[in-house]
Amino acid sequence: MHPGTTAGGAVGNMAALMVALLMIAYPFYRVLGMLLERTIDGVEATVYFGVLVGFVAGIVTTWGTALGFVLFLMLGALCFGYRLVERVAERGAMDAMDAEDLAKCDAAIQHAPALKWPYDRAVTICRRRDEYERAMEYVERYLTEVGNDTGMQKVLERLKAVVRQRSTGVKVCPECGTENYAGAGTCSECGRALALPTDLLAGCATEIGLKALSATGITLMVAGIVLAILGASTMLVGVLFAGAFSGSVAYLYLRSK
Repeated sequence: MHPGTTAGGAVGNMAALMVALLMIAYPFYRVLGMLLERTIDGVEATVYFGVLVGFVAGIVTTWGTALGFVLFLMLGALCFGYRLVERVAERGAMDAMDAEDLAKCDAAIQHAPALKWPYDRAVTICRRRDEYERAMEYVERYLTEVGNDTGMQKVLERLKAVVRQRSTGVKVCPECGTENYAGAGTCSECGRALALPTDLLAGCATEIGLKALSATGITLMVAGIVLAILGASTMLVGVLFAGAFSGSVAYLYLRSK
């Protein structure tokens, strides 16, 4: 008999709902606080809230089955996802401080174009922000002002190498430093594996990739809820929720990087 078709089943469903709501109360409170403080935007909050509510619905619709218990455990893991959302907020604060520091560096360069420290500081910030082309602009501007500087010339060469690798897709072996073609699975020099499982995840760390991850996770979750209500195969519903869980965790992780 499907859970919820008897008085005992209804009581069980209500108990599951209450416990699940208690579980998500604190994460909701923390993320809502960050949203109200404007340390995160509405996208991360909406995705996180939607996933939590969706899993609560999944638990209620499958309670009394093994899948309901598994979803309960998944919800418990997702409740700790607010820590990843906190990292998103921290990164946003760091970006704001970096922007302020870069403005100070630009002002210092404008005042004393041959002074080296603002260029060094600006390059460090740009590299941390993954803005290698902008870092190159600072180095080239400094070299234009002072002429020859061996240290900054080496920095420029390294920056150019990174930009070239990214534009061509060349894979650099972390073991021996050999450049390999874009689709290489192993290093041509030392044989180290280059096609790592993390490559696929890193490939999703773009704005389009992140939107696709969040949309996929929510779509799978909604489909799982609908099929569970319709009494579809437990295996199929479980696969859909497992996909939703994986996509949601990957989204939060990549957003926090």
